[in-house]
Amino acid sequence: MIKILTLYQAQRLILAHTTSTVAEIVPLDQALGRVPTVAIRARLAVPAFAQSCRDGFALRAKDTGSEPVNLQILGEIPAGWTRPTKKLQPGQAYRIMTGGMLPPGADSVIAFEEAGREEAEMVVLSGPYPRGAHIRAVGADLRRNQVIVRSGTEISPEHLPRLATAGVDELPVYARPRVGLLCTGNELLEDPAENPEPGNLIGGNRFLLAGLIRRYGGEPVNLGIVKDDASAIAAALVARMSGATHRSSCCSNGGLDLIISTGGMGPGKYDLVARALASLKSETLYHQLRLRPGKATLAALLGDCRQTLFFGLPGPPPVVCLLFYLLIAPALRRAQGYRQPRPVMVKAHLSQPLKLRCQGGIVQLKGAILETARGRLLVRQIGPGEVHNAIILAPAKRRELKKDELVTVQPISTGFC
Repeated sequence: MIKILTLYQAQRLILAHTTSTVAEIVPLDQALGRVPTVAIRARLAVPAFAQSCRDGFALRAKDTGSEPVNLQILGEIPAGWTRPTKKLQPGQAYRIMTGGMLPPGADSVIAFEEAGREEAEMVVLSGPYPRGAHIRAVGADLRRNQVIVRSGTEISPEHLPRLATAGVDELPVYARPRVGLLCTGNELLEDPAENPEPGNLIGGNRFLLAGLIRRYGGEPVNLGIVKDDASAIAAALVARMSGATHRSSCCSNGGLDLIISTGGMGPGKYDLVARALASLKSETLYHQLRLRPGKATLAALLGDCRQTLFFGLPGPPPVVCLLFYLLIAPALRRAQGYRQPRPVMVKAHLSQPLKLRCQGGIVQLKGAILETARGRLLVRQIGPGEVHNAIILAPAKRRELKKDELVTVQPISTGFC
């Protein structure tokens, strides 16, 4: 019996059967965009010493009072000064620059513009000054062993300086998922430099999927083009699955975490991928979805231990792209340990009417342009030659949506404006 699921059911099932990749150690300068397997903590306190926040004078607060006082200036402490300095005695002070280390005995900094006149290595101060003024205490920014990045959180550019100053030079992250790409079709040619004869065309899905996989942190592995033949598809999968083992188990899967095929998903005798999987060690998760486009798609588990997720997608690149964002991108994020792997959905107003093909109970997908105007989120279906930055999930049982109607949208890029 064919398993037909809703999009939400399919996403839940996929994530439930996606396993995280193993941990690997990467240097800090290669950690951007990676996801740590454990909480990353500060090895050092930041700052590691009490330092001045202003250019001014480091002194003892109790040496100041309601009456003007003269303090002897012992010297100057610039930022980066590491030589020992004398401990302040009553009536003494140091000039100190922003970032300079407080000398022993100092507990306050008075900015130059707040101090009185300075002459002959003496400075005149009027009024009492509080302890701790203009001082960054040890650990004010980061305490030693404080969590900087939680596990399951992507390393951002803003994390990098905090990690560096806290003495973190390397960290454990989830390995990048390796994703096999198998394209089917008698008409397909692999080399873009070829000159296709009538009836042939150069396959574009390999390049599309490789780019999408890299965008979501994976490593694409080209498995080539296979003719429209169930036994040939099965043989290609068997050849790849035998030999190497899964990185997190003893099961053989050719070193791949996911496999994606395109084409061979037609009805009846053209349902070649499903027939190929039936001859292998596999478990089908679903065979159809209540989506348009994308009804003819499947997901399965391959390998001796059912460790490898397999996605069978239709052939047209626009459909491949939409289904990747909705089904495969969340699996890649889960494999890399993201806390929230599922896509974010928002509501936006249609900026123009949207015509649909009414089919009972089937959500319709439309590549879309999401933009902001006067504080509102607006969305419209893409036109010829446009590249979408969002997907409209149009409700079932509707033939047309009117301008200004609210619709559910999945943004696929933060670059909308």
